[in-house]
Amino acid sequence: MKDHKDFLIDQLKLGSEKAYHYLFSHYYARLCRVANTYLNDSFAAENIVSDLFFYLWEHREEISINSSLDSYLLKSVRNRCLNYLQQAMYRYETDLPDSISDFSVNHQNDSTPGSPLDHLLEKELEGKIHMAVGNLPDECRAVFKMSRYEQNSYEEIAQSLGISVNTVRYHMKNALSRLRENLKDYLTFFLW
Repeated sequence: MKDHKDFLIDQLKLGSEKAYHYLFSHYYARLCRVANTYLNDSFAAENIVSDLFFYLWEHREEISINSSLDSYLLKSVRNRCLNYLQQAMYRYETDLPDSISDFSVNHQNDSTPGSPLDHLLEKELEGKIHMAVGNLPDECRAVFKMSRYEQNSYEEIAQSLGISVNTVRYHMKNALSRLRENLKDYLTFFLW
């Protein structure tokens, strides 16, 4: 004899909107709380859970649930949250460092005089960037400078320092994480 949740899945596969609404009303809030524990962002959590329910409806005929319904939904939310965080980290790592190096390069060559406050803030930020880069561990700092200031590829850096490309990636990730943390107050102001 099938239990209640297996019956719901069968009804969902047959296109029962009543089964879909029942699943949504009974699981949505709980899944949003779970997603929010991963993301610490209620808006993103609600989007992820809403996307999951949309996916369930759109792919209802081919969905195969081999575990319990609760387990399937929780695992789906967890995986979607981890994917979201991974994509967010990738976007953050690729966008933010270019802003740092673009800022220091573009403003060093800018001959247009700004207000004294702009000049003061620029000098202070440059000083903070140099101090933050100087505080990186030696190999991490060398990798960062070769990548961002000398525009070397990861392969060129690895060959020059006699380390693997994965080690270069590790050092860059570490450098960017530390710089983000050390410069967060200034970058928030600059990006604003």
